[in-house]
Amino acid sequence: MALEIVWTKRAQVGFSEIVDYLDTHFAEKEIGEFIRQTRDFLELLSHYPEILESSTKQKHLRRGPINKYTILTYRVKPRKKQIELINIRSSRQRLPK
Repeated sequence: MALEIVWTKRAQVGFSEIVDYLDTHFAEKEIGEFIRQTRDFLELLSHYPEILESSTKQKHLRRGPINKYTILTYRVKPRKKQIELINIRSSRQRLPK
């Protein structure tokens, strides 16, 4: 049974920032490809919630790549039958200082 995917505000903002970055630096094709890859990965994740490794710092979180440029952090809520997306960030962007 697939778990429901729930986006936090932080994950929504991170996703939007990646799309904005792609829009500024790449063609429309790359934006579509990123959205498709993300959608496909989240579908897979909903069926296999332990696909990514547990965080070494916080055991209740899982973290790993959606693709070679994008990192996802999430937690599984088995009682609610949900996966809560905590953050999505791109390795192409510079982190704020």
